[in-house]
Amino acid sequence: MNIFSVGDGNKDGYELTRETFMEKTHKRFPFYQNPNRYKTPHFAICPACNNPIQIINLFGVQYEEENTGRTNLHGRHYRYNVEGLPPYSEENYKNCPLHNPVAFGIREVRNNEQLNEEIRDIVENSRSQICEDIRGITGVLLSNNKIYQVINDYIVARDYCYTHTNKFNIPYSILYTRNAINIFGQKVGETDIGQRIYNAIQNNCAYFEFVDGRIQKNIDGYVELNLNIVRHRIRESKQYMTVRIEEKKGEEIQTIFEEEIEMKQYVY
Repeated sequence: MNIFSVGDGNKDGYELTRETFMEKTHKRFPFYQNPNRYKTPHFAICPACNNPIQIINLFGVQYEEENTGRTNLHGRHYRYNVEGLPPYSEENYKNCPLHNPVAFGIREVRNNEQLNEEIRDIVENSRSQICEDIRGITGVLLSNNKIYQVINDYIVARDYCYTHTNKFNIPYSILYTRNAINIFGQKVGETDIGQRIYNAIQNNCAYFEFVDGRIQKNIDGYVELNLNIVRHRIRESKQYMTVRIEEKKGEEIQTIFEEEIEMKQYVY
């Protein structure tokens, strides 16, 4: 996971970076444990289940996970008690949405109105940040108006009530449950995925191209260039979705760009 808590009253936790971890823990016990006892002595709390988590590779590549081969900075549930932290709960661990996520293909409604309303309030009050995160996920610099309409539709449809949605995957839930987004007239970001999308549109599109940095038609008549987030997959401790861009003219649909991305957690 890429989020953590220190039990300071911020129930949603913080994004896990080296600087944020050092700032919020003050580099003190119980978050810094005895290195003679633990090969990886940095700990925090899972903001979703309140169990201990171990912070892997806080300083450089010190550890490679046996199952996943991961060497980046991340948190991992620690299934034992850690002195000074909340006691480990197996029940909380089994029900933790960060450990045991629900597949997005399961369209089951959650019968917990308190949690449903909490997520809806987060969406309502975090629109600007959600817009930025959606742009980062997709690589397309969608306008605020376009994303706000997507968010409005999401709220009206009450898609935040699905069991696969939690406080930490909101932008993915919004993108997955909404219709395709027409990206005509939009720009792409200078991120890696944004530049790959730029090259795909320039090289693979029959009816679209970039003009002054924006996606424009190069023919008369009605055509579409649509963005979709599809195919949620869970593999071991990671989750993935696919960013797909399709060019459409009449009944003809051509995939222009398709790339699997690893999901991360977001804090609002």
